[in-house]
Amino acid sequence: MLIRMKVEKNYLKKTKEQHLHSPAHVLADELSHKFSDKKHFGFYLKMALTHDHNLLRRIAGEVLENQSTKIPGALFAFLVKKQKEVKDA
Repeated sequence: MLIRMKVEKNYLKKTKEQHLHSPAHVLADELSHKFSDKKHFGFYLKMALTHDHNLLRRIAGEVLENQSTKIPGALFAFLVKKQKEVKDA
């Protein structure tokens, strides 16, 4: 069962007020909010700049679906790295 992370209807309207000026910034802000990890915004921005946004949203959905993880950002980073290794092999 795969759950994708949904973008809120008014999310792009909110970003104009928050000084987010690119799709990568919007995705990084969205991920840092969903994982309650605002202090690692730069990490999520780097991921958004270097990886496909649909891939990142799919992995974020998997992480959010997994209720047993205590540090969702770490699981997210691990799954992105694992996905990259599979793609490169």
